[in-house]
Amino acid sequence: MLDLRRLRYFVTVADELHFGRAAERLHIAQPPLTRQIAALETELGIRLLERSTRAVTLTPEGTQFLDHARVVLDAAMSAQTSAQRLASGAAGRLTIGYTSSIPMSRVFSEIVRDFGRQSPEVALSFREVASVDHHRQIAAGVLDIAFGWASTEAAPRGIAQQVVASEPLVAAVPSGSPHAAHESIEFAALAHEAFITYPPGQGSALNAALNRLCAQTGLAPRLGPTASQVTTLVALVAAERGVAIVPAAVAALQMSGVRYVPLAGAAPLEQTLLWHADDASRCALRFVEFARETAARAQSS
Repeated sequence: MLDLRRLRYFVTVADELHFGRAAERLHIAQPPLTRQIAALETELGIRLLERSTRAVTLTPEGTQFLDHARVVLDAAMSAQTSAQRLASGAAGRLTIGYTSSIPMSRVFSEIVRDFGRQSPEVALSFREVASVDHHRQIAAGVLDIAFGWASTEAAPRGIAQQVVASEPLVAAVPSGSPHAAHESIEFAALAHEAFITYPPGQGSALNAALNRLCAQTGLAPRLGPTASQVTTLVALVAAERGVAIVPAAVAALQMSGVRYVPLAGAAPLEQTLLWHADDASRCALRFVEFARETAARAQSS
């Protein structure tokens, strides 16, 4: 295996065609430089340089070898730079999970957009994953990061969480409903409506929010159909199968037959970022720190 240091010494001498000047550039004494060039020639079995008292010139073999030496040194430098960027998290690959309603939130788009601008060498892939599976897939290494809504359940050991935004709750109601005429509505006014929810056991923070509102007002909800996608929930509202409690960001789904009415007095949902605290890549930690800074700026503005 060729010694990269000797290759660098040879290229420098070839550039200067003078051992004294090359030694100065390399910050070494001339005798060790001369010995290293001689050792390289012995290793290769060819003469690279012709030396005289007046000048140093490249042999024909040295001229050809110089091109190869430059390629090898450039490749080594490129590999070193790439490794350093990977080690710092400036390059790499991240798989990001999200629940179906998350992409409609402004903060999700801002974090993904601005991180992409700051770290263009990080390849991002996205996977829609039910919130109940976020912890498991992060622990298994399937996901690096997950965006979701804060759960009342404690995160498993090793899974870290960061709140990045708060999202008000709204009621998605049929546009022909009397509720659609109001600028805001109390949850108790929906007592006689059927609620369209996520399927039981899906671990939806929206189902939990509905249960909290019912507990606060003493209502027993009348449950309507279920759906695993927020777009389907809204479509069922448009089909007049009931009402749905959703984050205000879902209002981006401007579907005919649906109106979004703010819920007066309802606590907002917290949007969270999840990652593996004990086994996160440098790239993932860089993303988390960037998300923290973005959230902090949004809250202070």
